[in-house]
Amino acid sequence: MKKYITTLILIISFSVLNYAQFGTSSGVDARSMGMAKTYNATSEGVYSIGINPANLMFMKHSVEISTVLPLPFLTLRSGTNFVSIDDINYFFGRVNGKPRYLSNSDKKRFEDLFKNGGFVLANLGMNLFSLSINTGKNIGAFAFSINDVVSARFDFPKALIEIALTGNPIGKEYNLSDAKAKAWWIRDYSFSYAKSFKNVLPNIFDNFSAGVTFKYVNGYAYVATDTVSTTFSTKADGTITGNAGFRAVTSFSKNFGVKYDFQNQTTANSSGFSPFPSPAGTGFGFDLGLAASMNHVWRFALSVTDIGNMKWTNNDAQFTASGKISINNITDTSQTNELKNKIQGKSSNLVEFTTDLPTAFRLGVSYYFDRSHNLIPGTLLLAFGYNQGFNNAPGNSKNPRISFGAEWKPGDWIPFIRTGISFGGIFGFHWGLGLGFDAGPLEFNFATSDFQAVIAPNSARYLSIAFGSRWKF
Repeated sequence: MKKYITTLILIISFSVLNYAQFGTSSGVDARSMGMAKTYNATSEGVYSIGINPANLMFMKHSVEISTVLPLPFLTLRSGTNFVSIDDINYFFGRVNGKPRYLSNSDKKRFEDLFKNGGFVLANLGMNLFSLSINTGKNIGAFAFSINDVVSARFDFPKALIEIALTGNPIGKEYNLSDAKAKAWWIRDYSFSYAKSFKNVLPNIFDNFSAGVTFKYVNGYAYVATDTVSTTFSTKADGTITGNAGFRAVTSFSKNFGVKYDFQNQTTANSSGFSPFPSPAGTGFGFDLGLAASMNHVWRFALSVTDIGNMKWTNNDAQFTASGKISINNITDTSQTNELKNKIQGKSSNLVEFTTDLPTAFRLGVSYYFDRSHNLIPGTLLLAFGYNQGFNNAPGNSKNPRISFGAEWKPGDWIPFIRTGISFGGIFGFHWGLGLGFDAGPLEFNFATSDFQAVIAPNSARYLSIAFGSRWKF
């Protein structure tokens, strides 16, 4: 019976996984990534777009450009919150060529891996083009940017682990409500403006600025489980009974050629690649920010970003499942097919649905040690950041995150050295490290926010890399 119940769980789990095809999380420039995403009071110019538009007034150059040449701005991060390479080798590897038999303490250790939930995610952010222009305090600063964000997250149901470790006790009910999938691919077109205000506390601040960003957002794919309430248990006679409950929504660009069961050949879409696909959804959002400097060394910044939502109106569908589960012979094809149909649900047309943008509050403080301090060679920037998401949209988290970052430039011909640590948010603890090379009008940056994966790869749970270039004039 353990084999039967395990097979049942796998059918349900893979049914949920079928809806996790695309996804998102916001990208971060490589300079900020090296400082463990401590960017609220340190970002400037094109790097401040999406973080705090008020920081545009602190850019040190008149014009900055970021594009795919010579090096595109790209951020990639993936991993899991519950298992490392060491864990995989221990629990799924072999001992002298033979399977490992888990002791009770091994089972407890394996179960504890999931005590805070288990998820797998992948995030990709790419800047296609950014331009910022600072015309001075009298007129202000302007910016335009195009960014792609892709991210996916799948949360495993704990019932999978319970069955693998304890088998199939008679009468025990298993609940799959913690199984979730959420993903999207979006592109935003951002227009930003910032202005300095000389009369705001002039005896305290050297510069006080406010900024706003307006965003037009295109969505090309969205997949999410709305409800998972499937439960089941085994009776004394070996019959598996329960209730199937499931709802998911999807929306895809017509260019992807996705065909739903309820569509016929005349209404289904044909596939065709395009760097500018037809959007499945559109929306509007905006960012608001304030920033101030004191004594030319302190910087204070706060902002609220991604206020708004998206409406998905093209090629939408919902998948719903409900009904009783009853199976007494898992080798019976008619029973397993009926079970599969109940669990996967039926697709039907959905006129439209709305999702929130990943709204977040950001607060930061930084202090700059210039060469006149004579404490260390070169210059040093120290910073603190606090981030609080207001929803669990892809790339966002209601769990607060704090970070501490540093950027050191030991000498004129030595690259920028960046590092930082971060706690909370989606990823928990991570240690960032990066390098920046300034070649006059051109700047190159490379970083990872998970340097612990480099020095201790077998214990790593996340991997990340970021790189990019910026033109300055």
